[in-house]
Amino acid sequence: MNSRIENTGISQQLALITAGFCLLVSFALVTLGAISSRHMQQQQQEEYGTALAHQVARRISTSLESGDLLGVSAALQRFVETSSAEQVAIFDVEGKALGQAGHPLGNALNQYTAPVRIQSDVAGRVVITISSDNVRAAHLRFILSLLGLAVLLSLAVYGASRHLGQRLASRLTSLARIIALEDEDSGQQPVNEVNLLARRIDALPMDLLRTRSDANPQDENYRTTATLYLHLTSLVDYVGTLDERSLHRYTDRLHQVIYAAAGFYGGELQVCRQFGLAIYFNGPNNAGSAAFRAASCAWLVRSVAQELEQKMSLSMTIAMALSQSELGIGDGSDIYPGLYMQHTLDELQEICASKPPKVLLSPLACEDIDVAGRLQTLPTEVRDYAMLEAFAGPYQDLLERQLRLILKRLSDPTNR
Repeated sequence: MNSRIENTGISQQLALITAGFCLLVSFALVTLGAISSRHMQQQQQEEYGTALAHQVARRISTSLESGDLLGVSAALQRFVETSSAEQVAIFDVEGKALGQAGHPLGNALNQYTAPVRIQSDVAGRVVITISSDNVRAAHLRFILSLLGLAVLLSLAVYGASRHLGQRLASRLTSLARIIALEDEDSGQQPVNEVNLLARRIDALPMDLLRTRSDANPQDENYRTTATLYLHLTSLVDYVGTLDERSLHRYTDRLHQVIYAAAGFYGGELQVCRQFGLAIYFNGPNNAGSAAFRAASCAWLVRSVAQELEQKMSLSMTIAMALSQSELGIGDGSDIYPGLYMQHTLDELQEICASKPPKVLLSPLACEDIDVAGRLQTLPTEVRDYAMLEAFAGPYQDLLERQLRLILKRLSDPTNR
């Protein structure tokens, strides 16, 4: 039985459960309504019967006072004919019947009494018998109509839930086919869609899909990392024109400039393309967030290159752009972060291929709190990237001092 229920489609299960709950709630409300209405009917019937008994007692008190029993009997007969009472009887104080009219019919009979008074004395009592068969029948019809309404409501809920469940079941079945690499339905026996999806997931080679890394991966490889990409525009032109010695001296100069700027902000320099370098910034640092440090490093590289161009015959044009990635650069024991980083590098390489005149920042980098609060940027038409214009006052002063330190270090003959 349990196996059959588990293999039932999720649409059928959902429809049955919701319809069952709806039916239970409806039955509870019908029961409450039946009890409440029955109590009200009994109370109204009690008040009605008592009122009739007092009415008869008042009518026959005059005839009884004069001893006119024939008048009493006639009054009782007229009352039975004109009211809903089945029987009306009058008894004296000793319980002897003085008159009676009507015959009680029905299964549910209720009697109501009232004293017959002559002036201030009690001369007897009136007993009225009323049948409540019609009231009970009306009450039963009322309950049956409520029950029918509850059943109809449950059927409507069943249909609506079945429709919604079928849509959900179709989506789950589609996902199960996608996981199993099936283009079409294989025509298998209908099963529970959740169980089918669970089996398909269990059949996946999860060990092969997991990241191949050490038991304790490096935390810095899984932190948000800002990447500054530098496209060596001038070097592209000099590769075919300079001799090997001059080319080596030129690239060494570029290396000194970039390495010195990256050192101020804890950046890690790597060659990532034939004419592209990447500087990675992650982890906590007193200089600010990773994206802000990448922007500061880019400003330093650009400013130092412009200063050196005035003192040398070769150009040091570098196109730069920066963005952020959810992971780091990885290492020899965990290559997954490095693979994940490649799409960021490809995007930055494409941005720098347009040779922007200034440093460009990706939308993700612009959302960084330090970048938004400390930098001035202008929008561009290049993939929603923003152009770096300037830094806030104190940070601009710090960059100027760092620029002078780098230029002083590079002017030292021992560094040439």
